[in-house]
Parts: sequence; structure tokens; C-alpha cells
Amino acid sequence: MDDELERIRAEKLEQLRERATQREETGANQAPAGSTSPDSPISIRDEAHFKRVLADHDPVLVDFYADWCGPCQMLAPVLERLAAETDGTIAKVDTEALPGLAQQFGVRGLPTLVRFENGQPATRAVGMQDEATLRDLLA
Repeated sequence: MDDELERIRAEKLEQLRERATQREETGANQAPAGSTSPDSPISIRDEAHFKRVLADHDPVLVDFYADWCGPCQMLAPVLERLAAETDGTIAKVDTEALPGLAQQFGVRGLPTLVRFENGQPATRAVGMQDEATLRDLLA
């Protein structure tokens, strides 16, 4: 049973990575014409991609999350909505797929939201946040 669950998790993770790559290649996460930010959260693929997103957008609210995290799952649709409704740029870092990035920024609890300004961490919030707090972090 444990082997079967692990196999399913691995397959699902691979599917999610493929979808994220396809969205990036087709421009689904790109800013619409005349807009300064993408209309959906950017799924970070690797450290180079993370650095590029920070260089291309300012400020950036980064959501460090894991698929198994209940509060992270509750936060995801709120971040999707905020990305579509605001000028803020939101990036998502899967801490299971990119543990080095999570460690680099001292992520110890999930979700952890870090606002980056000029490529540097400026503000941090840990745990489930209400929409007003998230809007403030994006402003």
C-alpha cells in the first residue's frame, strides 16, 4: 500500500511539473499586454527560474508551500484570485520539489509567504493569512 501511494505521488508530482512547464512555455503565466504582472501565480521550476522571476518583477510575493499542507491548499485559491485581480506578482515554490530554496530563505513552517523587493526578502508571514493581509503584502 505504501509503495502504491508513493508511486501515485511521484506520478502526480511529475504531472504537475509538466503542466507548469507547459504553462511557462505557452506564456500562460505571462503578463497580459499593458499589465505589469502575470494574471496567475508563477510556478517556480528551479533556482535559476526563481532568480529570473525576482529580476523581472518587483515586488514579488512568494508562497512557499507543499501539496500535503492543508493551510497551503486553502490559501491557493485566494492567491489565484489576488493574482488575477491585483497588479501584484505571486510566485509559488513547492518546498518538496525545491527544498534548497526553502532552506535558503529559512522556511520552517508552511505556508510561508515572503515579499521580495528589489530581489531581496522584505516581509514575511507564516501560516494561513486572511485576504486583507495578503492584499497588504502585495501592495
